[in-house]
Amino acid sequence: MVRRLLPIAVALLLVTSGCVGLITGETVTFEASPATVSDSTLDSTGYELQNATQTNVTRDVTVAGQDRTVRLVTERRQYTRSGTILGVEVVELSRFIVVSIPSANVAGQTLNPAADWANRRVLEAVQGQTGGVDDVEPAGNRTVQALGADRRVSEYTGTTEVAGQSVDVRLHLVSFQHEGDIVIGVAVHPENVDETDAVDDLLSGLQHSGD
Repeated sequence: MVRRLLPIAVALLLVTSGCVGLITGETVTFEASPATVSDSTLDSTGYELQNATQTNVTRDVTVAGQDRTVRLVTERRQYTRSGTILGVEVVELSRFIVVSIPSANVAGQTLNPAADWANRRVLEAVQGQTGGVDDVEPAGNRTVQALGADRRVSEYTGTTEVAGQSVDVRLHLVSFQHEGDIVIGVAVHPENVDETDAVDDLLSGLQHSGD
């Protein structure tokens, strides 16, 4: 009797959680809410929104013995500040990228592995978005207030290439769950340009409201 009731209970859970498509065979979409920096924070730090993109990733899952497809919609915002380094005017001297990923969970199955990633694994995943930083090494941690709670920010050092020359850079990384999404923030800037206060302000100025 228990075995007969279990699939029914799972089906009921999916229906009541809005995942009817997993029962009918349709593709179900989990969408993240955008995480953005407030306009007042951008004005005070000198950063500007460079681009806003949306990424779709599909995954196959097995629910109640049936193969189904889910789509995860990720939101990404990149902010930049210009400046001069090595005598060269660089449009993207400092960058701050914030990504929100739906922390989807169906019938106890986590559909987004990033929910369990350590910061180092998150950094590896987003390293392609930081402009090709090499020789990444840990450089400490600090705590910043963001979206209503204290968040641990991990710092790293590394190198990148600017105008054909190697430049030492510093990265700041934070990853946490908020309102049903995973929010990841990463900033990168030259080591000799102290952006720590600006990065903290950007994190404190984050806005996000999950569905």
